[in-house]
Amino acid sequence: MIYWTPITTSIMTSLVKKKLGWLFWLTPFLFSCESEEILSLPQEPGDQTLSLLFKEIPLSYSVVQLDSVNTNRLPNDDSYRFLVGMYRSEFFGEVQATAFTELGVDTRSEVTAEDQYDSLVLTLVNDYFYGDIDQAVNQRVGIYPLLDTLARTPYYRTDEIPFNPVSLAELSFTPNPKADSIADTLRVRLDNVLGRELFDLAQAGAATLSSDSAFQEYFPGIAMSSLAGNGAIVGFNPTRLQLSLYFSTSAETESSVYTFNAENAFNNISTDRSGTPLAGITSVNQRSTATDNGFYLQSGTGLVPTLSLEPILNFIDTLETSTEAQLRVNRVELYIGTTTQGEGQPIPSQIVAFSFEDDFSLVIDTIQSGFNRIPTPRSLLVDGVQAQNGVFAVPPIESAYQISITQYTQNLIDEFPGTSTEFRIQPPRTQLGRRLGEIVAEPDSVFAKVFYTLLE
Repeated sequence: MIYWTPITTSIMTSLVKKKLGWLFWLTPFLFSCESEEILSLPQEPGDQTLSLLFKEIPLSYSVVQLDSVNTNRLPNDDSYRFLVGMYRSEFFGEVQATAFTELGVDTRSEVTAEDQYDSLVLTLVNDYFYGDIDQAVNQRVGIYPLLDTLARTPYYRTDEIPFNPVSLAELSFTPNPKADSIADTLRVRLDNVLGRELFDLAQAGAATLSSDSAFQEYFPGIAMSSLAGNGAIVGFNPTRLQLSLYFSTSAETESSVYTFNAENAFNNISTDRSGTPLAGITSVNQRSTATDNGFYLQSGTGLVPTLSLEPILNFIDTLETSTEAQLRVNRVELYIGTTTQGEGQPIPSQIVAFSFEDDFSLVIDTIQSGFNRIPTPRSLLVDGVQAQNGVFAVPPIESAYQISITQYTQNLIDEFPGTSTEFRIQPPRTQLGRRLGEIVAEPDSVFAKVFYTLLE
């Protein structure tokens, strides 16, 4: 899998075009022009006239609303968050998120006949924020009991589990826009009727609390849903969610505790694009164009752009047929600029370019690894071993994703098996439905730079 990062690649690759007679070649010269321009050489090129140039080529793209985005919590996925709240932006419209999770028995304490019920407390740790920091003054979240168990099947962003509309508790707090670096721990006392029921079961040594499956048949889990007036979507860390049953005897100075933790979970994420440049996107898995012709991506909701490299090939073909000079292509780079976003609208730390089928599903290849054959989505290959194997964070001062695709362009020219001119741009698959993030790019900030040489 290849990650696009806004880190400049400085290595140029020597490549040869076999069919049409021109070369991708290694060059020691620097290109510093912002438009097509001839650069002089520091030495005489013999009996040939050599011109070094580069060209910025606008790339064509569209926007697609995917029909299925998996929002399940995966094992050992540290990036997953329970997403809860509502936020409306001028670019993407309204996004509303509700989290569903089952609970499992974590720690058991002996409950005697002399023990007395104290309270049932839900602890949540908020360490994620997406929204408007000026509107998110008072975040209100309702905690509701599920009416059905979660299946061991994939859940998608439009899925829901029915829940009792009578809440177990309501939580009000002011979200922290810097929650990813300064987490807030929140505690809310749940309904005493449920608390006393759980206490009675523990005191009786009931089989209901002997295993996760037995407990989930009795209490399927909880939904966490936004109440009116929210201006942000917050994220709760599932590994730090805890439901605690407190009880004590008159002889104790501190309460004993019986705890439950989060297990299988997913997020429901709905959107309303009305009144935005994306209002015309009313169908799934179909190409659309924003009314302002912008380049848009919103992870979590399944809104992804497609990008075509065909203009690069058209430029090279046109250039070759319009000149008698020998053409050398030194380097090809892709750029996706990003509009400066507010403090609460993070851009994805990495994005990936995947090949896709006619229905916009990913093209899957089978890769041999030892004795195993592993299904792997086909992605755009970029130049350099480090770029192919590493994951790079987006520096906060950067304003563009940049990758070198010199080798891949050569593969396209040679019609190498498995190459494609169109890609689905998105965060890595494990992040596509796990968090919300966005890219807004102006039409003139999505382009390729082709550095080339003409020998006459």
